Amino acid sequence: MTGSAPRRPRRKVREMEAVVAEVRQETHDTASLFLDIGDEPRDYEAGQFITIDPHQFGFLQQTIAYLEEIKSAREKPRAYSMGSAPHEEHLLITIKEETYWPGESKYPPVLSPPLARQCPPGTRLEIRGFTGPYTLSAAAEGTRRILHICAGSGIVPNFALIKHSLHAGDGLRHVLLYSSKTKGDIIYYDDFARLAERHPDHLEILHCITREDPAGVEPQARRGRIDLELIESCIDPAESMVYCCGPGVLPWERKEARERGEEPEPKFVENMMAILAGLGIEDKRIKRESWG
Repeated sequence: MTGSAPRRPRRKVREMEAVVAEVRQETHDTASLFLDIGDEPRDYEAGQFITIDPHQFGFLQQTIAYLEEIKSAREKPRAYSMGSAPHEEHLLITIKEETYWPGESKYPPVLSPPLARQCPPGTRLEIRGFTGPYTLSAAAEGTRRILHICAGSGIVPNFALIKHSLHAGDGLRHVLLYSSKTKGDIIYYDDFARLAERHPDHLEILHCITREDPAGVEPQARRGRIDLELIESCIDPAESMVYCCGPGVLPWERKEARERGEEPEPKFVENMMAILAGLGIEDKRIKRESWG
């Protein structure tokens, strides 16, 4: 890839009806929904997201009413990155079930528990899409190598980017550094193992396991977090583009920290951005998304 990929023509974001065609349990707290959108065009770019409005679910009405009262604001649609690529039949969203921890969480989660646990095949959803700048067409001029730095469900849009690139045969080489607590927490584990086996010249994967011995994790694994030395060994500042996605500081956390006159405690994305800045990686060569 000697320059940015041509951009697709801009299309108006639209509402669509989707039907859950398949549900796949990825980990103990994460599920994938494969969505059938019928004859709707798959006119999106890999890495983009859809939104789902919780108001469409009748069984959430009382929960939503309570939260809107205490927040003095309307509950907003939730954004879910797609793990699918445009050449695939179904849209794929992968939902990690959020939990409420008193003293740590601001509010109880509304949408992720029912999406992860209560959407069997046949469930109908109203979705809105497609949008988001976390795409390969945003790659800087001269990009030949993509370094993916991901943690937890931050892998979802990067899964789409990698699949699309390998399917298109664009010549890019992908290196994935994926941080997970245990082998059982790795999302798309088997999918990635198959992709690495089929595309050894264009995909290299290193699982970074933080809470157990990584023995038996394929194709490659090591114990510990993603750190400066690892990133430095994987990146060419002149030819690499970095796509980083994982947990980041939330707006309410930032606001509350500022009210205390403090800086919020950095999370995965902020820590990775600090490492990349320390390595002198130009901002134009970094794409980032955070969740949480």
